[in-house]
Amino acid sequence: MASSKEKSSIKAPKLPKVLPSAELPGDMPAYGETYSQLEYQRLDLADSAIERLHFETVIFTQMIATAARFENLRLEDVRLAGCNLANAAWPKASCVRAEFIGCRMTGFATQEARFGDTIFRDCKLDLAQFYQVKMPGVRFEDCPLTGTDFRKSDLTGVAFVRCDLSNTDFTGATLAGADLRGCQIDGMRAGPDELRGAIVDQVQALALVRAMGITVE
Repeated sequence: MASSKEKSSIKAPKLPKVLPSAELPGDMPAYGETYSQLEYQRLDLADSAIERLHFETVIFTQMIATAARFENLRLEDVRLAGCNLANAAWPKASCVRAEFIGCRMTGFATQEARFGDTIFRDCKLDLAQFYQVKMPGVRFEDCPLTGTDFRKSDLTGVAFVRCDLSNTDFTGATLAGADLRGCQIDGMRAGPDELRGAIVDQVQALALVRAMGITVE
């Protein structure tokens, strides 16, 4: 029987089996526009800066958006598969029922954002920044999160499944009900206040106690 950590109550994106392909340049994302019921394949938005985009029931496949800045981005029922979002900035983003699958997100940065019912699976998220972010119903699976910044974020109930949390910074974050079991936590920055209510395994608990300077005999 699967453990409670292996089960997920996260709501998946509401996506049909087939979506019409976006027609460019007519469907090229532009300031303040809403785009729905489309699939974008190999869209190149590298280094672009666009505000107040809204995507609803959309699939992005192999999009390139490196170093792009999307302020006040809204995603609803969206899947991003094999996309390159390295060093992208999404300040004040809102994501509901979203999937990030196999995406490169090294150096990705978002602040004061909200991710609800969102899954990050097989995504490279090292050195990313999730600062002051709310994450109700979020799950990270098989993601390198080394050196990632979660400072002052609300991670209540977030599941980290087979993730590398080495040198991750949780300073000032809320981790009540967050499941860290089985993850690498070497150098993880989190004290008693942040870890109150978090779920860890015995090996992690011993490592955390020792990191606080407590001797266990």
